[in-house]
Amino acid sequence: MTRLQFGDCGFDASTRELFRAGKPAHLSPKAFHLLELLIDNRPRALSKAEIHEKIWPDAFVSEATLASLIAEIRQAIGETGSEHRVIRTVHGYGYAFQANVTTGGHTPPRPAAAARVYRLIWQSRAIALSEGENVLGRDSDATVCIEDPSVSRRRILVSGDSAHLEDLDSKNGTFVGDVRVEKERELSDGDEIRLGKVSLVIRAGLKERSTVTQIEDTGKPPR
Repeated sequence: MTRLQFGDCGFDASTRELFRAGKPAHLSPKAFHLLELLIDNRPRALSKAEIHEKIWPDAFVSEATLASLIAEIRQAIGETGSEHRVIRTVHGYGYAFQANVTTGGHTPPRPAAAARVYRLIWQSRAIALSEGENVLGRDSDATVCIEDPSVSRRRILVSGDSAHLEDLDSKNGTFVGDVRVEKERELSDGDEIRLGKVSLVIRAGLKERSTVTQIEDTGKPPR
């Protein structure tokens, strides 16, 4: 798979992967989206308003949230000092990707690993989560439909062997255990998730043999 190279980093949008010195460098989905946006528009500087419109089209977030994503990207690509050679801050305006980019090379093959499957346990149901975005909420078009008045929209992003929970400006808050989710939170097997008055448990296991024995469904309420 062809990828982009800048410095000692490799970026592959098709496989959603970032590498540094030949090793995988983790980015949250939002940070990866932001890096992709900056690369696609290089060397043009993007205003903060334009970035907000692309990354958070239906939500209001503070400038501190954007700044934290930039910091996450810089840490992942090795820009830890005050001199920023890749992501340039345009003071009072926004950010720009300024590194030289070459095409070519191939994404290093991933080491063999057993695939993982994620399920939400709610009451007597085990709801399988699919790769990508899984929306939780009361709406009938939600991936996981939970008919409870205290529940508003959240989402779980499943990517390979990891799953992340994100609160989409819910009214009653989202908690993992006793900790409120203020931004994206990586989930672990056995975590208790509280959405309003509803409690669920995330279970993760090998795809070939799941430890969950409850009857699976698609997350839709029975007719």
